[in-house]
Order: sequence, then C-alpha cells, then structure tokens
Amino acid sequence: MIEELERSLRKHGYIGDTKLPVLAYLSLLSALQDKPVSLLIMGPASSGKSYGLACAQRYVQTEAYEQFEGMSERALVYMGEQLDLRHKTLVIQEAAGMSGGTGRAFLRQLLTEGQIRYATVQSTRDGLQGAELPVVEGPCGLIMTTTATRIHHEDQSRMLTYNIEEGSEQIRAVLLAQASGAGATEPTPEELQPFHDKYREMRENPLEVAIPFLHEVGAVLPASHPRILRDFPKVITLVKTVALLRSERRERDESGAVVATVEDYEQVRHLVEDTLSHGLEVSVSSGVRGVVEALREMEQASSNPLGCFSVSQRELANYMGVDPSVVSRNVHRAVELELLENDNPGQGKVAQLRLGRQGLPTGSVLPVLE
Repeated sequence: MIEELERSLRKHGYIGDTKLPVLAYLSLLSALQDKPVSLLIMGPASSGKSYGLACAQRYVQTEAYEQFEGMSERALVYMGEQLDLRHKTLVIQEAAGMSGGTGRAFLRQLLTEGQIRYATVQSTRDGLQGAELPVVEGPCGLIMTTTATRIHHEDQSRMLTYNIEEGSEQIRAVLLAQASGAGATEPTPEELQPFHDKYREMRENPLEVAIPFLHEVGAVLPASHPRILRDFPKVITLVKTVALLRSERRERDESGAVVATVEDYEQVRHLVEDTLSHGLEVSVSSGVRGVVEALREMEQASSNPLGCFSVSQRELANYMGVDPSVVSRNVHRAVELELLENDNPGQGKVAQLRLGRQGLPTGSVLPVLE
C-alpha cells in the first residue's frame, strides 16, 4: 500500500522526496492504535508543508481527522461535547495560536493522558461554583505545521519533527514542472477507494501486531538521551501501522496477531531516521550542514588565521548562491547547536558568523538491518 501511495503521489504531480506525505499518511493511520503518532511539520512559508499534508489526507477518509486552520488557547476544553477525537488525528494548520502556556498544557495532556479534563468556575444564582467541563476524549494524534524554527521543547519532544529543506534543487524541479504544464492533479475517487477501504478495514477490524525483533532494536538504541523513551514508542507504532497495511502478506502468530517483518521496520527507519537523529542532536539537517560547511570553505580560502575568520549572513548566502532568508533559518539552528557562533548578536544587528566549538555530528539512532 505504501508503494501504491508513492506511485499515486508522483502520478498526480508531487515533486521531490515523498517522505513527508508518506509519514503524514502513516501518522493519520496510527490514530487507530492505542498510542498514536504525532507529527510536527516545520518549514518556511511556501515550502510545501500544507501541500504535503493535504496530499496525505486525500488517502484517508475525512472522518480520520478533525482539522482547524488555527485554535485559541482554551478552544479544546470548551469543545468536549462537539469534538470527538477518539482514534482520530487533530490537525492544526499553524501552531502559532497554541504558543502560550495554557494551550500547550492542554495539548500535552491530550497526547500523554489521552483526554482533557478541565475544571472552571461558573457564576450561578448562589454565587460562584466550580464545574467540570465535558471531557475531551482520546486517544488521538496531532499534526501541526509551523513556520517557526522551534516550538516549546515539552511539546516538540512528544512529536516527530519533519523539517522541510528549502534547497535550490527542489525549487528548480518545481519550476520545471510548472513550465512543462505538469501541474498537480487530484486522484479520482476510483483511485482513492482502495486506500479508503483499507482505512475502514483497519478501523472496523482492529488486529494486534507482534514485532519479534523489538528487543534487538531496543538493545542498541542510544540510552544517553531521555527523549529516546518518547521516540521509541512512536517507532513501534509506525512499524505496527506498516505491518497492518501489509497484513495480507504477513504471517500470523498463534494468537492471530500480524507478525511484523524487518522489511516493515526498514520502511519506518527510512522515513524517521533523520527526524530522530536531529531530535536527539546526533546529526543535523542538510541545510544546517550546508551553512557550516560553506563557512568552513570560506575560512579555508581566506588568509585569516583559523578561528579569526567571520562573515555576515548575506556574505554566506552569496557564497552559497541562495537567498539570505533561506540561510537565516539554518544559521539560527546552527548557532543554537553551537556549530556556528555569532560575534554580533541582537535583533537588528548584522550577524558576524564564525565556526563554533562543536564539530558537525554524524551519528544515527535506529540500527540498520545488518
């Protein structure tokens, strides 16, 4: 089913790597399980965040999710009777409305506890009285898009984070597709029917999944960062989701559970290895790596002694041949990771960038099949 999804995406004009819509599709399906996967899609404006998500949403029925373009801080708790989120995905198109502490706390409770209980004070004839609002029931997953480079770490640690790289090669590919008239098209209802039927089958006839090699994977995961305790269950849920999509080709154990294979695991590893590695800071995105390597090349080509060379963000962008706004996001993250240092920090000031104290990390999280 995943292979069919990728073929359909390309047939209807999806340009570039299909990881985002495939991962979003699996996240939507994962809501049918007890521990749904939540996904944060980050990237600049017009980078394809909403489009990639919308492409994935076509392949599940609309009852699989509840979508809002924005949401105020307390909106969730006041929608208990109107909003059924049990085994669904809550889709919020822009995370900015939930940036305050109260909204974040509600989302965390929903994702961690599977429900939101909220007590408030109401004015009655007898004075002020405490009252509990209708409970917002889960479990549910969450998919959010944002143009921010980071959100609150307590929220982000509960989600898989997919960063869209705004490289010139991708832009060129889209421009050429537009020039040729090969624009995006909508799949027909007949093309979508097998995917919708599969969703209905997974919802109405839930099956257990056994992962016989799970102990071996857990034994070699890095134990140096506590976040892995939240990330590993997401991997397990995704492996189970992939196995269920391929249930007709999978064996059953003595209890009737679908037995996942290493091929199912490898599919998930391919989709989330970069995401997990970046979250645990054992590797960095290609955009961050690009700005660090470009500055190193500029330093090596200069006559300055090592460690005494610095450039502005615009000079770095000119050297790389990209727009300064593209460089800005990656420079900001590189400074956070101490891969670069800014000798002239402050809003409105011209940054002076030099190589930081940390070297580029090249690690990984999930073990390969071997």
